[in-house]
Amino acid sequence: MNHVEVSGLKIPVTVETDIFVAGGGSAGVGAAIAGGRSGLKTFVAERIFALGGMMTSGLMSKIAISASNHGIAEELLKRLDAHQKSDFLSGRHEVPIDPELAKWMLDKMVIAEAGADVRFGTTISGVIKEGRDIKYVIIDSINGLEAVQAKYYVDCTGDGQLGFKAGASYIVGNEQGYGSSPTLMFRIANVDIEKLISEMEAHPDIYASEQDTYSNHKISPAQNRKNIAGDKYAHFADFIPLIRQKAKENPGFLSDWELEMMLQRGLIFMNQPQGTHVLVNSTRIPYFKGDNSKELSDAVVAGRKQAAATFRFMKAFVPGFEKSFIMDTGSLLGIRESRRLTGDYIFTDDDVNSLRRFDDGIVSNFGGVEIHSVNGKSTDIKELQGGFYTVPYRSIISKDLDNLYITGRCFSANHAALSAARNIAYCMALGQAAGTAAAQLLRRNKSQIRDIDIKPLQKELESII
Repeated sequence: MNHVEVSGLKIPVTVETDIFVAGGGSAGVGAAIAGGRSGLKTFVAERIFALGGMMTSGLMSKIAISASNHGIAEELLKRLDAHQKSDFLSGRHEVPIDPELAKWMLDKMVIAEAGADVRFGTTISGVIKEGRDIKYVIIDSINGLEAVQAKYYVDCTGDGQLGFKAGASYIVGNEQGYGSSPTLMFRIANVDIEKLISEMEAHPDIYASEQDTYSNHKISPAQNRKNIAGDKYAHFADFIPLIRQKAKENPGFLSDWELEMMLQRGLIFMNQPQGTHVLVNSTRIPYFKGDNSKELSDAVVAGRKQAAATFRFMKAFVPGFEKSFIMDTGSLLGIRESRRLTGDYIFTDDDVNSLRRFDDGIVSNFGGVEIHSVNGKSTDIKELQGGFYTVPYRSIISKDLDNLYITGRCFSANHAALSAARNIAYCMALGQAAGTAAAQLLRRNKSQIRDIDIKPLQKELESII
């Protein structure tokens, strides 16, 4: 068996593959399926024990998908609908999903069908380079340290872990180094949503919204009822007048920090494919950078504390929640932004707002800027008025390396542009583009990511451009 030597340690080379995918979240799934279906020998290293990342383990069980995205994300949603005998995809661009069903479906699509070698419980320990090429990635698992050799590498870790350990340049957060505030998602079961809707219709003043949100999230109680009955997305938000009233009527029920926390964004929740479950998107972690293990650990604990306090209020005072219980909290923190690796081009909010379409565009999107303020108290929303923009190929290749793709929320973008281009279906499309590009290069016996033939690649990616 071949070995590589790192700091005096002899590490066995146990895998030789065409494409190494770091991270099995949305982007990693897209890269692995695209690569595997193109005939590439594909290896995926995933630190937890499920594919899907935020959509499964993170419980962000609602996928925003543009009308122009007919790629792997759409295929997944079609398969989930077929299995459930539902029609949620028809309500795009917001599509509720069952995260547990998605785990099983992704196992089937990535492992059984695309043939990827997926290793759960596996992290990136180190990288061995020669010049501008990654030669080996050192992984750590229950096996101990192993080396994997690939022709192309795709960083789909969200935090840019592979690029970081390879010495690639990156940026963290805004001008002060802070990113959009994260959320720890949680689900509540045994909810009588019809009772809540009836109460909202009977008492519109107490359920009026005070904060701004997306136009398609401003849904009347009657429309929410209709949406739920018709397998469509239903959105419930704000509840700030109710929070103030109940806090006044029940002094001492909420501590000062609980009341302040709840008033920063109110209550935000949405329906799930199972009619008695709701997904809650209310917690916020302020002043977050995302590049320190102590900060990450503290953030998860704070998120669970906020979830417990939020649920206690909902069960006590929100109609329909009297017999409910917390079903689960996310096993992953909903990090919106941490490291952004630097590519040949840094995608910007000017590109988003001007609906720029690049000559080397490989993925299109419709989402506008959505920055969750660093203090956790507001969200800067800039909806685009129709149309779409594209992300260039140059933004998914590392400027410092010749065989590293950077996809998902660690792709090359500025702070504001990332906020527009980090949703699940979009990250999956970025991964799909990287996996497809690697396959083209290998078919042509090319060893450098900049040797791409962009027009044929764009032809292969018609479903997501």
